[in-house]
Amino acid sequence: MSSFDVSAISTVFFDLDGTLIDNFSAIYRCYADVARRLGLEPKSYETLRATVGGSITLTLSRLIGEELAAEGVKLFREHFPDVMLDDVYALDGAEWILKKLRERGLKTAVFTNKDFSATTRILDFLELTPLLDAVFGTNLPDMPWRKPDREYSEYVLAKTGVAPKNALLVGDSPFDVGAARVAGMPVACVATGTHMPEALIEAVGDQEAVFPNLYALGRDLFGFTL
Repeated sequence: MSSFDVSAISTVFFDLDGTLIDNFSAIYRCYADVARRLGLEPKSYETLRATVGGSITLTLSRLIGEELAAEGVKLFREHFPDVMLDDVYALDGAEWILKKLRERGLKTAVFTNKDFSATTRILDFLELTPLLDAVFGTNLPDMPWRKPDREYSEYVLAKTGVAPKNALLVGDSPFDVGAARVAGMPVACVATGTHMPEALIEAVGDQEAVFPNLYALGRDLFGFTL
């Protein structure tokens, strides 16, 4: 069993990329276009997948260097709306677990480092928006933070009116673990994104809070039938 009381959970926050959806094809296409515009040879798709996390600024700093990162972020944000829906899809179990949680009376929300405008557009496109009570993304005037900033986690909790002990953050990276830890939230991870199970277990410190996918999380943590 998990180290926290599942029966106390009233709201489940989900990371987006690598947790509910796969948007890596579009992210890679946009990055590769930006790299070429800056006179660079794009790194491989596998390298990008292993690099994504934290924020687009951090990701591009790793891929194209800190000196070009600011210009790269500007170009990326200009270009991404044109390609963001290319090959995007909901991960197996995403719709299922959102429906199951709401049937049980729990609230659901997205808590991501992706730009808010891109997040809402993708969720609408995948028809997941009706299954969510709230959506939190970045690059908004009143929300300058990113996971794992404590301010971002506290902002999300305040906006939803839920106490940390009654919330659960589900993600796919140590950034999600950090975002939960700084606010005192329970956390569970799925190994469907950029990090291997071993890395997630090390970050969480609890093997039983790491699951291979959303179906396994719903079944083993909440007792949902498949």
